[in-house]
Amino acid sequence: MPKSDEIRTQEQVEHLAQVQGLLHAVASAISAIEKNDLTQFETQLAIQETICNRLSGNKWIPSLATPDKALVGENPTAQLTQRIRQGYIALAQLNRAYSELVKRARRSVGLIAALYSSQGEGYNQAPSPSTHRHTWSCEV
Repeated sequence: MPKSDEIRTQEQVEHLAQVQGLLHAVASAISAIEKNDLTQFETQLAIQETICNRLSGNKWIPSLATPDKALVGENPTAQLTQRIRQGYIALAQLNRAYSELVKRARRSVGLIAALYSSQGEGYNQAPSPSTHRHTWSCEV
């Protein structure tokens, strides 16, 4: 194997590891949201940002042609390309689920904040006048 092929294979292995790491970080962030674990969520966001910065530094451009399955079995570079492509497909699916979860969480937080603020129980707000005790009477 010529040196350039060895370097390309090593770059693909590293790229695959980064894609798999990003997949794990996104899955862990989703899990942290489900568990309401803010610290773990922030940690996973930082990991995602680091991996995304590394991935954006070295662009991976897949070939447009789908590799022949018979050739993939014989060619380690084609195998790596196929695994990277599968990683990106899995990442796209996970990102869609992540996006929906964040939208729902944002909506829920907005509803809770609106509920608290409308009751005068909001953050750092004075109690609303309606919370004072009033006596009402009705004459017939």
